[in-house]
Amino acid sequence: NKTNVRKKTESTSLFRRLVFFTLKNQKGETDMKDYSVFAEENRQEYVDVLQALTERPSPSYKENRIAKWIRELLCGYAEKSGYDQVHIYEDDICNVYCELGEAFEPGSECFAVTAHTDTVFPDMEGPLPFERDGSGRIYGLGIKDNRANICALLFCAKYIFEEGIVPEKRLLFVFNVCEEGTGNLAGSKRVLEHYPEICRWIAFDLDYTTIFCKALGSVRYKITITGQGGHSYNDFGRKNAIVAMSELIRLFYQINPEEYSGTVTYNVGRIQGGTTVNAIAEECQADFEIRSDDSESLEKLQEYFDTLLEKIRQEGAGELEVKKDILGIRPSMGGFSEEGMVQQIGLVERISRIIREITGKAPDVKSGSTDCNVPLSRGIPSICIGTCLGAGEHTRQEYIEEASLKNGLIIALKTVLEGIR
Repeated sequence: NKTNVRKKTESTSLFRRLVFFTLKNQKGETDMKDYSVFAEENRQEYVDVLQALTERPSPSYKENRIAKWIRELLCGYAEKSGYDQVHIYEDDICNVYCELGEAFEPGSECFAVTAHTDTVFPDMEGPLPFERDGSGRIYGLGIKDNRANICALLFCAKYIFEEGIVPEKRLLFVFNVCEEGTGNLAGSKRVLEHYPEICRWIAFDLDYTTIFCKALGSVRYKITITGQGGHSYNDFGRKNAIVAMSELIRLFYQINPEEYSGTVTYNVGRIQGGTTVNAIAEECQADFEIRSDDSESLEKLQEYFDTLLEKIRQEGAGELEVKKDILGIRPSMGGFSEEGMVQQIGLVERISRIIREITGKAPDVKSGSTDCNVPLSRGIPSICIGTCLGAGEHTRQEYIEEASLKNGLIIALKTVLEGIR
């Protein structure tokens, strides 16, 4: 699972460094032209790779096949270009890593750029749909979230390999698992376990109309209420699990977001229970979610939810049991140092400028739940941006605008290459 190519002569390495210094000293306009030529030359291959990615299923925790495909493609690009300053490998949970520049040693700071490889769709039989509708749209499951962004990161690697760019700062590309839903950010958590010295993190996800720079944390619970149940007539008066769950939901929806710092939302997304119309329900289950971009508010809301559960237990008068299972926890913003916050603001301003220069429009800046939640919870400057335009993510009508891919790739290239100066 490992490829390590670091064999070129010192003179060739010096030449490649001179190429890099020439590129990085160009004005932004010249850089954009270079990137534009690369994007145009690779237009058909880019779409071909996007199609290959989109047709391959990869639900959370089942990304092994697409990880192997990505690793082999990266190795092929490096070998074809004769690029030797790279170490490509896959870990046991199917994160694919691409280390660029100086050898990574313990304690070595690095700049990380990631793109998640899982989708929300459970489909496992491929090829999955990849369809043009004749209006410039390409439809596919996960094509915006996150196939187009994987594609952009792959072609950033391809550009670096072909141009022989040797980063002066350690650069880490990761194609990580388990960003979606019940994946609970397992892939990005593993990245920080492997590379605790990451000093900046950019995730490619969704589209380039929005920068997500504040971690929207969440806690998700499955609540199960059980009782004796019985016949609706003969046992009338016994505690009903559905009635108790309904009361819990009523109390839950009395939370006032204005009483908490930051942004607060909550939801009950699923409920099931009972057996038939003439039976007192002996069990009811529901899934609850709490979100906030303020860690203190998220903690207070968890405590408040526990008081609601205790109230339902007491009202059950020994007839009902209330069980709480945690479905997932996504961290919120962590403690940033003053210097770290200055770097975070600078990162947002830099990427906003790049997007505005290329598209003519400034992106929105928002809180979001992305792979960046993990580094942001630890005070590491991080943002999430996309490299395409589209809509319908998490639906079977998901699509991207094919014409947006060129600008998206240029945004990705400028983001990465300016980031290693």
